[in-house]
Amino acid sequence: MIVPATRGPLVWGLVLTVLLGGLWLLCAGPGPDRTPAWTPDRGTLGPADRDALAAAPVDRGAAPAGPDPRVDFTDPAAVAAAYVAAGYGARDTDAGRTNRRAVPYAAPSTPPGTVGVLALTAPPPGHRRTAVVTEVTEGTEGSGGPAGGQRGYRVGYRLVDDLAAQRAADLPAGERQERHLELLRQFDGRWLVAGDTADGP
Repeated sequence: MIVPATRGPLVWGLVLTVLLGGLWLLCAGPGPDRTPAWTPDRGTLGPADRDALAAAPVDRGAAPAGPDPRVDFTDPAAVAAAYVAAGYGARDTDAGRTNRRAVPYAAPSTPPGTVGVLALTAPPPGHRRTAVVTEVTEGTEGSGGPAGGQRGYRVGYRLVDDLAAQRAADLPAGERQERHLELLRQFDGRWLVAGDTADGP
């Protein structure tokens, strides 16, 4: 390309400026990430964060004995109620362990089926806390999946210490709580819990 003598220095100056700018961008690179290690929108605490907070270790609970033979596994509402009743009651031996008594009602390879429910507070020695299910409501969002093989349920319950004594004395139960469950129909027709949260979808 022939460049007129009057434009030559201007063109070469622009070419040199573009080349130097590109070289500077390549060498400078991105700066260090100065955001904090954890913010509310970054998910759960990492291992180093938990160690710094000296979180108490939680052991895996004992293997479950088996499902209640009265539970109809072809009825997803019955399975949801049985899961909450088994998983959210507590025994004095549950301190520092997960409660796996609801595992027979949970789908394999899901957190409810492998980890169980964390027992945040166990009753005092010699006592038992019972989760009394008060209502089971199917969610309108939970009928998806192939051939309607997914259901969502909101299960309301109350915790009662020493159920027999509470009934005998007609004492009020604890504050109402609820769990939001996702159930999936298995190939054999059983419904099992695959998701369990305290908040709605």
